[in-house]
Parts: sequence; C-alpha cells; structure tokens
Amino acid sequence: MASRRFSLQDIGLWPSDLNSNLELNSNLPSGEVFRLMRFPCLRSVSRTFPVLLVLLSCTVASAQEAVPADPCLEGPILYREAKFEEARAALRGCLDTNGPNVEVLLPLVVMGVQENRLEEAVEYGATAVEMAPQNTEARYWYGRALLRSNRPTEAKEQWHAGLSQTVDHLGILEGLARLALAENETAQAYQLFSQMQRLGLNEPWLSRLLAEISAGKGMWEQSLNHLAAAMNREGGGTTEDLLTAAELSIMAGDKPRAVDFCRRAVILAPGADTYGGLGQAYFADQQVDSALVYLRLAVEQSPRTPLFRFNLANALEVSGQVEEADYHFRTFLEQVPNDPVGRFNYGIHLEKMGRSVEGLAEVEKAIDLDPQMLTARVVRIQLLEGLGMWDEALVELTNLQILDTANAEQLGLWEARLLNSRAASQTKLNEGKIRLQHMVLGTLELVRQVQAELATGEEFTSLVVRFSAGPAAVRGGDIGWVDPTEMVPEMQKGLNGLGINEISPPIESKGLYHIFKRIP
Repeated sequence: MASRRFSLQDIGLWPSDLNSNLELNSNLPSGEVFRLMRFPCLRSVSRTFPVLLVLLSCTVASAQEAVPADPCLEGPILYREAKFEEARAALRGCLDTNGPNVEVLLPLVVMGVQENRLEEAVEYGATAVEMAPQNTEARYWYGRALLRSNRPTEAKEQWHAGLSQTVDHLGILEGLARLALAENETAQAYQLFSQMQRLGLNEPWLSRLLAEISAGKGMWEQSLNHLAAAMNREGGGTTEDLLTAAELSIMAGDKPRAVDFCRRAVILAPGADTYGGLGQAYFADQQVDSALVYLRLAVEQSPRTPLFRFNLANALEVSGQVEEADYHFRTFLEQVPNDPVGRFNYGIHLEKMGRSVEGLAEVEKAIDLDPQMLTARVVRIQLLEGLGMWDEALVELTNLQILDTANAEQLGLWEARLLNSRAASQTKLNEGKIRLQHMVLGTLELVRQVQAELATGEEFTSLVVRFSAGPAAVRGGDIGWVDPTEMVPEMQKGLNGLGINEISPPIESKGLYHIFKRIP
C-alpha cells in the first residue's frame, strides 16, 4: 500500500504538534495515485501503451476540453497551504463524491480544532475512529476535539485506546500528561513526559516542564538536571534561568554549583537581583565574608526588596555583627510584617542577644502566622523552659505531640524532663529559695545608664551581657536558685519581697553595685 505524508500545519496548539503528520493511503501501487490524479485520461488508457503516446494523447485531450478539478486532490493541497476555507469546501466535496475516507476526514478534524469549530471536529473525528479504529492519528485528533469541547474523560478514553495500539505517539503521550497535570497526578505526568523524552523529543520546553514537575515534588537534583539540559540546548540560559538553577543547586546540596550559576548571572546582568542571588549562594556555601559583600550591594541597589535584607540580616548574625543584624531584621519585618520565617529568625536573634522574653514573643507570632511551623514550636518550648515557665512549656509540648507523631518517643522523654524540672523548681521554692539573674556594675555611671535603658524597655538579660562584670554574664546573669538568707545583709534587704520578673534596686557591696532580677 502506497502512502505519502503531509504536515498538519497545526499552529500554536501543543509543542509536539509542530511536527505532527497524517498519512494519505491508496490501494494503487506506489506512484500510480499521483499520475492518475494529474492526468485523468490515463484512467482509460492501457499501461502497455508507450509512455510518449500516452502523454501525447493526454495533451490532446487536455487541449480539447477542460478537465474538472478533483476535490480529493485539491483539498490536501489547499490544506497544506493553510487555505482552510477552500480546503474545507474541497474535502467536503470529496466526501460527497466518494463517501467517508479517513485521510479526508482527518484534515477536517484538525481544522475544526484549530478554528474552534468543535461540533464539526467531534463529528468528523467520531466518523474517522468508527471507520478506522486502529488508526492512532484518528484517535489522537478525535481526543483533541473532545478535550476542546470540555469532554476530558472521553478524550482520555480515546488516547488510552490509541496508546494501547502504539506507545510512541508523542501527541497522545503529551495529551495524557497534560490531563494528568490538570488532575494533579504529577507522578503520572512526569512518567509520560519522560517517555516522550526517551522517544527522542529533547526539546527545551519539555525539559522545563519536567524541571517544574520535579521541583514541585521536591526532587531538587532531577529538577536541576532538567533545567540545565534546557539551558544547554538554548545556548546557556537567561539570567532568570541561572538564578533558578542556583536555588535548585542549594536545595540539592550542591552549594559550589550554586555559586557558579550566580557568578554567570552577574556577568550576564550585573544588578540587585544577581548580586542578591550570588550573596545567597555564598552564604549557603559558608563563605560569609563574600556573602556580605554582595548582599550589601543588593540592599543598596534595591532597599525595598525584603529578601535581600533578610538574607543580609542572617549573614550579619552569623558573622557576629548582631547590632547591624538587628537593624536589618527589624526593617525586614516592617516591610513584611506577616512573614512567619522572618518572625522566627528574629526571635532566635533576640534570644541570642539575651532578650529571651522578646524572642519568645516573636516566636509566638511566627506560630500564630503558621501553626504548622514545628521548628518554631520546638524553640518556643525551649524558651519557656529556659524562663522556668514549666506549665506553659508542657502545654506547648502537648500541642507539638499532636502535630509531630513521628517523634513521639523523643517528645515523651522531653515531657518527662519538663515534669522533673517543674517538680524540682517547686521543691526549691518550698525550701525558701529563689532563682535570680545577677548584674555586677563597677561605677554609678554604669548604674545610671543601665537604669535608663531598663526604663525604655530594654531586656535585663541583654544589659547583663553588655555591661555586667560578674562571672555569670556569659549565661545572661543566671545564678540559679539561691537562699537569700545565706547572702550578705544588704542583699537580703534588697531581695526581700521581690516578685517574679521584678528587678531589685542597685545594691552597693564592697565597692560594686549589684542588680538582681527574679525569674521563674
């Protein structure tokens, strides 16, 4: 059986359609169909005649009378030239003359899909599939017509039937993959798109789709490899591609590669975005000094971009520049007040500065914004434990046990420790002991400065770290449980009646000034 193929001219539908083809089949031996179409007189001439005589007689006949146009020949030609209106008329004429034929029906289906003549496309498609149920191309385009008509279940049925006949039809694979994506069946979509790639379709758009699906499933390395493949086929990728590849590299644990991608991005388009990306990559790769250089540049060039400022604050925190980090954390939260990660990180920062109560408040805001943020709940319990707020810590631990059943054993051990600590605390109280923070100052000038900052709301622990000369300063002044009756008389007097979280007046003893805070 002879056949010839012609382009569908399927413009702008799916990427894989750009190379789609249909076959026109004929029962005549190879080549005969074309000679008969071009020279109708040959139909009545014996093939045993010399070719020259045949051609001469045809020429004479053509000169004597005009041969009517053959719609079965003209229709495909007009279709290939994208003259759809004329092609449709000719192909319909061919149907009227010769009856239904798959090779004539299929171009009518394709044109119906392209021009949104969906009822017509569905009708012709159904006839084509009925006539040739083993024709995969017919099932494919009938499925396309059904899908465009909002009949996805029927479209899927046609495509699965086509796939059972052949597993290498790119259009059917793509159609089923896109339906799987629409139905959130990402694993199936990934498998079908990957099959298209295994069949040799190594187009950038396909690699990008696979990269997007992989990233959505947390498959960072696979996503990076797919994106890198697309970039390589396109000559290196755009700035946005390079920055995305850097983020995927960080997620995949390949920090040096992230730095390399961002360096290329800076060369391609130096500016706030690429500086910020390179700073983030350096920070992830633990090159903090280099990270600070580029993150400062990013913030200078784009001060209203919260991400750059947040990353700079974290880099400053790690490098020990806590005062500047504090400024950038606060500025970030002014820009994005409802960011739970920002609140959480600022809470950690405050706790490191000895401002545990303020840090606790920020962590609690993070939990309010994102109740599923388990790390924030863990830190809240730790802060409550450090403040001796046993009951509150136990309540939060119960909440965490409900949310994090995978770590039930470890959380159970933590609960037992909290209960023991609470019991021990109560025993100390019963023994007349109190828990104190202690600040030791050498001059009245420092005393006045500390009192002034306390009056503005500065936290006692932070001031201890900054100003105290006592040995407990490294622990925020925590001297644990003490019995006031064992202290010198002037200190006993200053501590008398001191309530939880109250701060004593300055107490002078042996040339030094002592300030205490009672803590739970």
